[in-house]
Amino acid sequence: MNQSTQLVRLIEIAIMTGAAVILDIVSGMFLRMPQGGSVSIMMIPIFLISFRRGVKAGLTTGFLTGLVQIAIGNLFLQHPVQLLLDYIAAFAVIGFSGFFASAVRKAAFAKKRSALTVYVVIAVFIGSILRYAAHVVSGAVFFGSYAPKGTPVWIYSLGYNATYMVPSFIICAIVLCLLFITAPRLLETKRTD
Repeated sequence: MNQSTQLVRLIEIAIMTGAAVILDIVSGMFLRMPQGGSVSIMMIPIFLISFRRGVKAGLTTGFLTGLVQIAIGNLFLQHPVQLLLDYIAAFAVIGFSGFFASAVRKAAFAKKRSALTVYVVIAVFIGSILRYAAHVVSGAVFFGSYAPKGTPVWIYSLGYNATYMVPSFIICAIVLCLLFITAPRLLETKRTD
């Protein structure tokens, strides 16, 4: 990969990181859960870069998104390990959706809407479920004291985190499907030689 292509890739990662953080801040203004989390479309830029550039770029963008949120203080902090789970790991793992990058791009460019929809939904589901798992572990370990009396902490954490992760998954899947059906050029990565 030449320097020009690498620079374009890094600029895209920086832009998508900034977009994810801004979308999370804006979403959090309207609905923020009491112990953290919100219904948010902040995953869309991370998914987009994952589909454009693959797993490595997606993981990097998610990781940087978590770091920026920590740096600007847009967080709900209980413990340093919880910080790693809820911000660094939870956002980085969204990048694993990039394993479907090739299939998503091929379906989009071939204008195969049903295949595109299936690949996008599966990829968004995988990224969302991995993020959800990080939040569930964090919730059970560090927020178990908030569970109602008699409710197992794992059940409480599964339910609490599902209240914002399920709608976030649905919204992101719909928005990305519509974006790629109407504008498949968003997935193009032209080489700059």
